[in-house]
Amino acid sequence: MTTPQISLITTPLDHSTTAVALAGELDVCTVAHIEETLTRLTGETGRELLLDLADVTFCDSSGAALFLRVHRRCAAAGVRLSLCRIQRLPARVIRGLGVDRAVSCSFA
Repeated sequence: MTTPQISLITTPLDHSTTAVALAGELDVCTVAHIEETLTRLTGETGRELLLDLADVTFCDSSGAALFLRVHRRCAAAGVRLSLCRIQRLPARVIRGLGVDRAVSCSFA
């Protein structure tokens, strides 16, 4: 079995915001690899969780569904989820599946 091709780096920006930089391909094989960490961060972050997607080269519907699940967890915890620096290919899926209507998104 190969290792999922996704990585994340967590950086607390201040007491209320945590940034997470994702890199690689976000698909059915990699979502489970990072979902546990994102779920944990939802409970540990202050008021905002910022996902930086500048280095995400691919995102399929399972990645889009992940963002919606994390958004629901964040909303329940009183945390704002934002996706930023979304590149062209992942943006097509995020827009096409309407994630950008539920989650704050900024595109590259």
